[in-house]
Amino acid sequence: MQDAQLIELLSQISRKLHRRLAPLFESEGLSATEIVVLKAMHRRQTCRASELSERIGIPPSTLTGILDRLVTGGWLQRVPDPEDRRSILIRCAPKLSICVERLTARVETELQAMIGILPVENYSRLIDDLQRILDHLENDKGDCS
Repeated sequence: MQDAQLIELLSQISRKLHRRLAPLFESEGLSATEIVVLKAMHRRQTCRASELSERIGIPPSTLTGILDRLVTGGWLQRVPDPEDRRSILIRCAPKLSICVERLTARVETELQAMIGILPVENYSRLIDDLQRILDHLENDKGDCS
């Protein structure tokens, strides 16, 4: 019973957090899929489109159109691979770093307001428990982030 309740609570929190934060990202004129691509790229900075496609689970044919829009919008750049002149790399453009910094500050403000309702003495326990969950997810063979 507690497992089902925990799963439902995490699911509700995730959905509500997404709804609350979605307008921050939509204000940049980006679709949800474009945001996923930019998030993955921001972590890696540079990679091949095939690697990106595999990492985020978007078919290469779909990713090509998304990359075209993000390159046209100035978010990403296509650059020659210095190690293989036949290959093209995808790289973050400066616009992406500037936007991520701005959005991160806005997200942190939202999260601080949400966490601010908790008693301070619960912070350490919450952080420890969330870290354990994250560690488990990162060590899980099914991880595709």
